[in-house]
Amino acid sequence: MKGLAYFLIVLVPTVIIGTTVYLTRHWAPTSILTIVTWTAAWLVSMILVTVLYLLLIHQPNNPQKPASKQNHQESQQH
Repeated sequence: MKGLAYFLIVLVPTVIIGTTVYLTRHWAPTSILTIVTWTAAWLVSMILVTVLYLLLIHQPNNPQKPASKQNHQESQQH
């Protein structure tokens, strides 16, 4: 599951930013519209990466903490 999460965290911004750069390839790189468009694409991709990280990586670790405490208590009893 973590491998898929890491793959998505790399894939999402690559697709968003790559598509934006491809669609704006004929625009002047120093124009305000190009800079604003690229910045918006970067901001959206970073927000999505943060949400993906919180949903896919941070959440699955929560149920494992009580299990490790239970295993620790069992090892102390033996």
